[in-house]
Amino acid sequence: MQILLTGATGFLGRAITTALLEQGHRVRALVRSENRELGTLGVELRIGLATEFESVCAAADGCEAIVHAAGCSDPLASIEQYHDANVRSTDCMLGACELVGVPRLLLTSCANAVIGSDDLEGVDERQPYPQKWPSAYGHTKALAEQRVLAANGERLATCVLRPHLLWGAGETRILPALLDLARRGKLRLFGEPDKKIDPCHIDNAAHAHALALGKLENGSALAGKAYFVGQGEPMSIETFLNALLRAGGFPPEKRRLASLTAHALATAARAGADSTSPLINPYILELFSHASWFNLGAARRDFGYAPKLSTAEGMSRLFTALTRERMQSRTP
Repeated sequence: MQILLTGATGFLGRAITTALLEQGHRVRALVRSENRELGTLGVELRIGLATEFESVCAAADGCEAIVHAAGCSDPLASIEQYHDANVRSTDCMLGACELVGVPRLLLTSCANAVIGSDDLEGVDERQPYPQKWPSAYGHTKALAEQRVLAANGERLATCVLRPHLLWGAGETRILPALLDLARRGKLRLFGEPDKKIDPCHIDNAAHAHALALGKLENGSALAGKAYFVGQGEPMSIETFLNALLRAGGFPPEKRRLASLTAHALATAARAGADSTSPLINPYILELFSHASWFNLGAARRDFGYAPKLSTAEGMSRLFTALTRERMQSRTP
């Protein structure tokens, strides 16, 4: 299958590229500039922006599917940046599907689309959107989802995947900040210690995309639906953070920040005033204050999803990757 992939240079996009190529698909990537790594893999590159309709249409011409994995997840981005990257780009994908006749669209969303201010423990896809989202990120992802699901019909089969809290070697949001704070002795735990989450390893998220795309067609079980994907191994946030620390070669952390202090640091991060605690920002603080794990039964039933990597194996691979990085950095 000839596939147009957006976001191919990102953390998840790179993994999706590998998963699609392993399935024998031909991948065409819409990228901002030339990328030697993708070219080496045999990916066809098209220069353009996911928010430019003409660029998307030109890149989508002749494709049998679009996997739209591009978007903005920067916790300190503006509402305008979120809307442009997450909603406007999705509108461009839908328009291109209609104009050039692409019959499949798979959207990468996230569990944040349904996360509000309440604990979500083992809920399935019947969970409604919240009346109010803690951040514009989740809100714009929900808007994109709604557009894609509503577009499902006779000429276009659509599907939405919701991986939660991606992690693994190469992740740049949480892991580098966590290890830097630990290295400087400034790390403190925060949030609710007993609340459980189900972070999704990057390889499992990419595997889910390849599986879903293989089943997506008009009238199929997953057409017009959204699906949670994850490890299926809920754990407390402290367990998760300490597992990341061990993978990075640090001992577990037990010291905690008082709730007021954590909120003050998150507020400072929003204002750009706190460069010493990059791990704590309003999005992360809110996320780690509530339980958020999901029933994966629908993904198992409708497109055969099962995690390729357990959390233990994923952490082992992360430890190996981080150890290799440390050894290389010490090489004269």
